[in-house]
Formats: sequence, C-alpha cells, structure tokens
Amino acid sequence: MKEIQSNDIMHIGFLKMEPFAGSSEGMRFRMSKVTYTEPDTELLQKIEAGEAAYPIDKKTGETIMNPTKDRYTLGVWVWPEPYSFDFTPDEYKTFREFVFSEDGVMEGLAWLNEEKQAKDWAEAALSWTDWKTMAGKADAGV
Repeated sequence: MKEIQSNDIMHIGFLKMEPFAGSSEGMRFRMSKVTYTEPDTELLQKIEAGEAAYPIDKKTGETIMNPTKDRYTLGVWVWPEPYSFDFTPDEYKTFREFVFSEDGVMEGLAWLNEEKQAKDWAEAALSWTDWKTMAGKADAGV
C-alpha cells in the first residue's frame, strides 16, 4: 500500500479558498475549511467594560447588538470509492477536525494514512447496487 504524500494534497494557502478532494487505492478523501460562527465574547466584555463600542454594519449602518466572529478548523473526511463527496451518504463518511494551519494539514495527512491502513478500501467500495439503493431512498424521501 502506497502512503499519501504531502505533495499529493493541497496546503493551507489553497484550503483557505477551496476544498480539496482526492483518492488513493479505493479511499476517497476531502480536506476543507470548516467555519463556525460564534458570539464574540471578547468584544462583548470590552463593550461592557466601556473599552469598545458595538460594531456598525457597513451595509445598513445599523448597530450590531450580538457581534460574532468566525472560528476555522480543518475538516477531513474519508469514504469508499467510487462516488463524490456530494453523492455519498454521510453514513459512509468518517470525519475528523484539525487545527486550521499547515501543522493541522500535516496531522490530517497522517490521519488519512492511518485510515487508509485501517481498512480494505477496495473491499469497502460502493457498488452500482449500493448506488441504486441509495438513489431509491433519496427518491422516496428517506
């Protein structure tokens, strides 16, 4: 089994803008920035202490009473071939999060290789029969 190498994936500069998907010997994978929007508690504390003012929405000019900030992680998914991320049901995917940094990308790469070694991905591959079953559930609204 061939390991996935660092030159087989995209690095943080690319992942800041686009998700990256690939495959290796029956295992498909995706790396993507995951965004969580959370209350900006630090700003709210400064506002309460009188050290800052509520921010103003640049488009509307309205005061933002519940300011938020985005937090990013690196999401890494693996699933059996042959279908794309969007056409594979979530129950076939395994997901893990890492710090959104170049070190996180390298940790994600190490995890991909662990997952690759942990399963016979060619055996796990979804067949046309699986696809017809999944499509039938989607058509039935399941």
